[in-house]
Amino acid sequence: MTTGDSVKAQPRALRAGIHSKLLDRLTTGRWAPGAHLSIDGLAREFNVSPTPVREAMVALERTGLIQYRAKRGYIVAPPLNPEQIRELIDARLVLERAALSRALSRNWKDFSAQLREAHALHDETAAVIRASEGLDYEEVSRYFDADIAFHRAFFKFSENHFLTNMHETLGAHAHRMRQTLASGRDKFDLDETLAEHHKILSRVEDRNHDGALLALEEHLMNVCSRFGG
Repeated sequence: MTTGDSVKAQPRALRAGIHSKLLDRLTTGRWAPGAHLSIDGLAREFNVSPTPVREAMVALERTGLIQYRAKRGYIVAPPLNPEQIRELIDARLVLERAALSRALSRNWKDFSAQLREAHALHDETAAVIRASEGLDYEEVSRYFDADIAFHRAFFKFSENHFLTNMHETLGAHAHRMRQTLASGRDKFDLDETLAEHHKILSRVEDRNHDGALLALEEHLMNVCSRFGG
């Protein structure tokens, strides 16, 4: 990497770091819906200029996690309503069925191995949360990331960049659903989600194409119901 490339990479890394910090707070319930987010205040807290914070806010606004209000600036958005949840799950079902079907037909052996690995990590993060007395937001974040990684494997092995890009766009909106579960231990569906993921994994390992698609559909419909959709 040249000196010029290194200089260019530094602002990108800074923006990514700020974005990650804000996303973590937004999706683990540290800010209540409607809370005002001060760019200058956050810049002082993170010991950076307002510019990377402002750029991160613009990116996060596209996810729906925050909203811009005249005279108020950025505020934390309310959680998705039932209709929005149903629409989001419906869109996820269309994309994930397509990706899972392709992944099964392209590189079944490696896909099965990675899905098994992702499920094991998800199980591990859930065990940590079960054993804790309170909500550790870092562990909550790890749990959600492991959940996402399980579904992301469908798209990696689908070998279709357009499907992957569409999934990433939906993933930004799906972050808003995480706000609901992050509001308390009683909101977590650890056991249900892990059991449903295990069923998908079992069908994939059996190379049961139709069974895997059906298990995925059952999982997403159950998620929709659990989130109030």
